[in-house]
Amino acid sequence: MNYITLDSDNLKNVYNLFKRNRITSLIPFEYFKQGTLQDEDFDPELTFIVESEDTREIIAAFIAVIRSSISGKCCYLKACLVDKESQRKGIGTQLLNELISRARLKGAKIISYGDSIPNYWQPGVDLRHTSLFFFLKKYKFRTLRMRQNLTVNLKKLEISPKKSYGEYSFVRIRKNDFQNLLDFVKANFPGGTWAEEVALTFQYHPPTTFVAKDTQSKIIGWSSHSQLFPGSFGPTGVLQSLRGKGVGKELLKWALWDMKQNQITKATIMWVVGDTIKYYSKVIDAYIFPVFIPMRKKLS
Repeated sequence: MNYITLDSDNLKNVYNLFKRNRITSLIPFEYFKQGTLQDEDFDPELTFIVESEDTREIIAAFIAVIRSSISGKCCYLKACLVDKESQRKGIGTQLLNELISRARLKGAKIISYGDSIPNYWQPGVDLRHTSLFFFLKKYKFRTLRMRQNLTVNLKKLEISPKKSYGEYSFVRIRKNDFQNLLDFVKANFPGGTWAEEVALTFQYHPPTTFVAKDTQSKIIGWSSHSQLFPGSFGPTGVLQSLRGKGVGKELLKWALWDMKQNQITKATIMWVVGDTIKYYSKVIDAYIFPVFIPMRKKLS
C-alpha cells in the first residue's frame, strides 16, 4: 500500500474525509489545521493518507504525534479513519502496523489514542465511535479508567459577568500579561501542560482567556475557552488561598458569556474529574456527555 503524507495541499481533503464519515462532532477546519500541521510535534512520517487507486479520492487517514514525558516518549494517535466504503479490506490494520513500526523506531514506548495534551481533541475514544473501540481492542490496546466531558446548553443560561467582585477585577487578557499568566500557571499548577494549553488562546483575536486581578493588579486566577475547538472550556484555576470566594465562578461566567457573544450554543468542559463534576452540574446545569475510554498499548 502506498501512503502519502499530510500537507497543506491535501489537508482540506483529509478534513472532508472526516466530515463525510462524521460519527462524533466535527471541529471547524481551522481547528483541525491547528491540531495537525500546526501542532509543534507534527511529524509527516507519522501521518498516513491513502488515496483510492481509481478515483484518487482520500479514503483513509491516520494522524499521530510523539510527545515526551517523564515516563518517556509516547505516540499519540490523534485521529484515524477509513472511509465507510473501504472498510474491512485490511487498510486500517496496515496503517496501524506501519504507525507502530515507525513509532518504535522513533523511541516511543507506548501508543495511546486521543489524549495528546496540550493540543488534543478528545481525552480518549468516544464511546459513540464503537467501531474504533473494537478495532483498537482487537490489537491489544488496553482500556483505562473512564473519562468524561461535561456539556452545557448555553441557550438556557442567562449570564451577566461582573467587571469587579469584592476586591477583585476581571478583564480579558492583554498581550502585556501573556507571560505573567503563563508564569502564574506554571508556579501554581506545576507538573502539567496547562500553561501550554492557555498559550493556545493567545493566537486568537481577541484572546479567549480572562484573568482575575487583585488590588495590586496581580493575576490571581484565569479561565480559558475555545483553544481546542469553539466552545471548549478550560483550563481554569485560582490561587489556592482564594478558592471558595467566588472568583472561579465569576471567571467561568466570563468565559461562557464570551462564547455566547460568538454565537456558540454549547459549551464543552474538558476532561472533568472528581467533585468538579458536581460543582459544574450545580452552578450551570452541566451534564456528563460525552464519555471516553482511554486506550493504550505498550510498544516495548
